[in-house]
Amino acid sequence: MDINILWLIVAFGSGAFGAAIGPQTAFIFTGFAYLFGLGGLIATGADNAAAGQFIATVAFGPVFGPHIAWAGGAAGTAYAAKKGYIESGRMVDLPLAGIAKMDVLIVAGVFGMGGYLFERVLHLIPSFATNDGTVIGWTDTVAFTVVLSHVLARVLFGVKSRKVFGPFPNGRPLVLDDGSHWVEHQEKWSLSAGHGFFSGLVFAFAAVWLIVTFPNNAEIQGRAFLIGWAVSALTLIFLSCGLKTPVTHHMTIIAALAAVIMMRIQLQGGGSIGAATPTQMVIAVLFGAVFGAISGLVGELLSRLMNARGDTHIDPPALAIFSLTTLLFAVQSLAM
Repeated sequence: MDINILWLIVAFGSGAFGAAIGPQTAFIFTGFAYLFGLGGLIATGADNAAAGQFIATVAFGPVFGPHIAWAGGAAGTAYAAKKGYIESGRMVDLPLAGIAKMDVLIVAGVFGMGGYLFERVLHLIPSFATNDGTVIGWTDTVAFTVVLSHVLARVLFGVKSRKVFGPFPNGRPLVLDDGSHWVEHQEKWSLSAGHGFFSGLVFAFAAVWLIVTFPNNAEIQGRAFLIGWAVSALTLIFLSCGLKTPVTHHMTIIAALAAVIMMRIQLQGGGSIGAATPTQMVIAVLFGAVFGAISGLVGELLSRLMNARGDTHIDPPALAIFSLTTLLFAVQSLAM
């Protein structure tokens, strides 16, 4: 674990800026930053440390890191609702600059700093490893930090309830018949699974194509699974504009990660990733799509338990991402 004091200071500004422009908008910029950096990696065709550092610093560091800008902004939204400045702590698409309250930005900045620090601390937890000693990680530490930041914001700033789960006014946690919703136009179980499978199919392929096409680029090998997540983040632009766009970043990232892991499992006996056969790629892509569907269902399940009825936002995609990433890392460790 290492703590960069400059990054910590900048994280305060990032959390405040995320609140000012709106947490969801800050998250959208994360997707832009990743795709910009990926373009740099692809353009060079070889390891490009500068492009990799851009992704690490701008997309996942103190500029637009979700655990900093998005989580800090969401905490600012919860605080603004508690103070009565806005109607609900779940209005994460709302730019808080419009309410002209400095205390909201300061709270968001403090949560931004907390997000940076806590994500660093999570790296002290022992990671999964393969039989040859390759360290995999133990979860998506950024997603896990987002969840914990959102939980803390609810405990501190919840208005009607500070409970992490519920409340369940009808006594049936999984039945949304009380007017509560997260993303209403995709909340049917079949739709959640369908969106996950279809979008997962596309971006499991995109990730597999990247690692097969650029077998000697370590940066792409390590970051290819994020391509669908970034595109899904950009689609939230349309959701912010009021169009009924699906929320899929938890589906596409898990589908792509599962596909990449399946490729590595299939090739563990030898053979270059660049020489993967069409059959191996088909198996990996379909495996990824199935996990995309699972992630869609897990996201909807956790929304109904922790977010749909709450008065602050606890992010269902982040919940699904960290839980299923942990599962996939464990599978990879056992299989390799």
